[in-house]
Amino acid sequence: MNEQQDEPKSQGGDSGKAARAVGLYFFSALEEESDDAAAYGLLLDAARTADRNGLDFVWIPERHFTRFGGGHPNPAVLAAAIAVVTRNLRIRAGSVVLPLHDPLRVAEEWAVVDNLSNGRAEISAATGWNPRDFVLAPEDYERRAVRAAENLRAVRQLWSGGEISREGPDGAEYRVRTYPRPVQPVLPHWITASGNPATFEYAGETGAGLLTSYGLFGPHELAERIGLYRRTFAAHHGGRGRVCLMVHAAIGDSGPEIRRRAQEPLRHYLAAYLDQQGSVTDPAVAAKRLDFAVHRYLRGRSLIGDRAEADQVLTGLFEAGADEVACLVDFGLPRGPVLDTVAELANLRVKISG
Repeated sequence: MNEQQDEPKSQGGDSGKAARAVGLYFFSALEEESDDAAAYGLLLDAARTADRNGLDFVWIPERHFTRFGGGHPNPAVLAAAIAVVTRNLRIRAGSVVLPLHDPLRVAEEWAVVDNLSNGRAEISAATGWNPRDFVLAPEDYERRAVRAAENLRAVRQLWSGGEISREGPDGAEYRVRTYPRPVQPVLPHWITASGNPATFEYAGETGAGLLTSYGLFGPHELAERIGLYRRTFAAHHGGRGRVCLMVHAAIGDSGPEIRRRAQEPLRHYLAAYLDQQGSVTDPAVAAKRLDFAVHRYLRGRSLIGDRAEADQVLTGLFEAGADEVACLVDFGLPRGPVLDTVAELANLRVKISG
């Protein structure tokens, strides 16, 4: 693969203090007997509600071959649907697992989304980790980090109007440019980071925004990771970059009541998450780990509570260094409470922005 012009400059950061933003993150866990069509209906209705009430963005993940997130095998497809039922939300892939895909196809698909949304598309790039996913690209598993970086460079190059060279079936070299042309001249891009400090550094080096999860870290460790990203970003690009934290959310009139209602859906959801990791085989250890995770999320590591509790946690996330908070609302609660939570988040967004 040979890029034919210079890579476009970063669009990942801001030169000064960034405005606070609040949006949604979808990552449902499908049940074996679930109504999958209803899950997509909820996603679209929640996006409409968020758009109508002034939230800022929506993230859509990519997962394969598992009920945890498996309803989102191609974020560009759902992004296209969201694009035509909303007017203002930024529409983001959170994430595209780039080693699994030809960058030509990624550039084409997301340019379609950019046109359908009139310039609201963004992507976060992920390396991937699950060997099962790499049945789609088995030859790239061992070098997935390198492949992700190569493919992101190629996608950004194509987005900005560049060409790349590919060999055709006749052995000839073809220089290709992708169509349709996107609305945005430069692709807003992010890097998805979990535990590896090197990924936080890489996001800063490449001038990308940083997408990570609040639930992965304790307060001190989170501050260290964000600080590493900020310092690296400033050293390479100036400014401070942009950090988005994902957090589970369910907001109601009564904290105890909403936690009671959320407990079992959250337990099922986290059980599916831990199960797809496959790192614990002892049932007793797995049960203890699940109990700990549920308790942690219900007691301060989420926006599950009443309005005052959610306000306090949300304010704390911004004070900890977040520029944006992405609220995961589709972890198993019924449709009504989910849409109520979206409306409550919009009210909180007005409060923290004022």
